Amino acid sequence: MLSFKKLFTRDGIDNRDVQHPPQRFFDETKNDVIPWIKVTYPFTRDNCRDSVKQLFQGENMPVFQFWLDDLCIFYAVEKDDRYEFLLQKDLPKGMSVETLHQLAIRNLDRDISYELGKAHFGGYALIAGGDHESSAVCLPQVWEWICAELGDNLIVGIPAKNQVFICPERDLNNISNMKILIHEYFKKGDKLLTRNIFRIDRRTLEWTVADTVGKDPKRMAPQR
Repeated sequence: MLSFKKLFTRDGIDNRDVQHPPQRFFDETKNDVIPWIKVTYPFTRDNCRDSVKQLFQGENMPVFQFWLDDLCIFYAVEKDDRYEFLLQKDLPKGMSVETLHQLAIRNLDRDISYELGKAHFGGYALIAGGDHESSAVCLPQVWEWICAELGDNLIVGIPAKNQVFICPERDLNNISNMKILIHEYFKKGDKLLTRNIFRIDRRTLEWTVADTVGKDPKRMAPQR
């Protein structure tokens, strides 16, 4: 059986002490809760074994929402050099996931600064200190800024929690380089998230899945 601890420690996120009073936990940490991007876990999938789902039922279910394709948004707090997920039982009575989400993105926007840097593959990378790069998907203003800086729609790869690669849609050569990098990263990288390649429309800031890096990362060029 897949234990709760094992499921959430693969990338350094541990389950918290279940004896901690839930309401007190939220009251003490509500100003520190941030969105945390993860690939979909077995308990979020329809074909999950009952033995696994039973570990995450009711009040012990982590609070999360699906984002896009194979990625989910969880909500975490840094405690003693690790990140702990909020569980359903932690939320005040009547609080919706959307209300929690708005609280978490306000905290993220307040506490984390994002920079756009040149990446060695020829495109760009988002920089936020190593823990929060992927969480930027929750902040439309970050992508509005980058679209304006680059003057184009964006092609984005998020192969890992701390790796967000970006190219303007017109930069076909470096988009190919980015896909090759993601392909290689999945061979030996850690904190892995998704092989998907996303497109952001600069006018609407809508995210869509443009493609997925597979065995032949050179094959995809963005369709205009």
